[in-house]
Amino acid sequence: MKDTIAALWGLQKLDLEILEFDKRLSEIPSKKKELCEKIREIEEEGRKKKEELASIEDEKNKLEKEIEEEANKIKTVESRLGYIRNPKEYQEVRKKVELAKKANKLREDEVLKKMEQIEAINKDLETLMPQIEKEVKLIKDNLKIYEEEELKLKEAKEKLLSGRNVYISKIPEDIYKKYEMIRNKSRGIGVSQAKNESCEGCFMNLPPQLYNLILKGDNLYNCPYCQRFLVYIPEAEPAEEEKGN
Repeated sequence: MKDTIAALWGLQKLDLEILEFDKRLSEIPSKKKELCEKIREIEEEGRKKKEELASIEDEKNKLEKEIEEEANKIKTVESRLGYIRNPKEYQEVRKKVELAKKANKLREDEVLKKMEQIEAINKDLETLMPQIEKEVKLIKDNLKIYEEEELKLKEAKEKLLSGRNVYISKIPEDIYKKYEMIRNKSRGIGVSQAKNESCEGCFMNLPPQLYNLILKGDNLYNCPYCQRFLVYIPEAEPAEEEKGN
């Protein structure tokens, strides 16, 4: 029975280590997701700026095309003015030409504004894009660290799981099943130390007779309050040097 008790206690300690690995592993995906979201947010800022630039350039190109088309129309109409004999008709056509020229002048002013906007955005992008690249690289480096940590934790957990199987092979099946049942109901702890006449799992005082039986280590007993298996682990003897001091 002493071997079973030792194996059960070893299994419990191993399971607590595995729980800690599981906890750390469970935290990594959310951290990675947070970093990926940051990358998207940063890149979105650059994308929006480029979209704004493309939109203004399209508007400028459209205005320049309209100016060219309108200028050709004006030139065609002006070339025919000399052939108009009716003074009234001449004045009406002349007036339309002047209005078309004024409209084109407004378009040209708008083109100048667009060019100023384009220049300003390009200047912003010259500063923004290197900054975005730098921030994204830094985040990706951190992301890589999490990925490497995740891999190491998984590898370490696999080793612990292998060791777990060794302990399980030394424990009778009925005891192991009961341990698993208790552990699943008790926040991962199926075995507690009996210490100072109390259960270290629920901190309740144990009946003296039960505590004395646990100290002998000849059999397995459960806490009457939390139902966990109870084991007594003697404290390590102090080193000779410490005794001397």
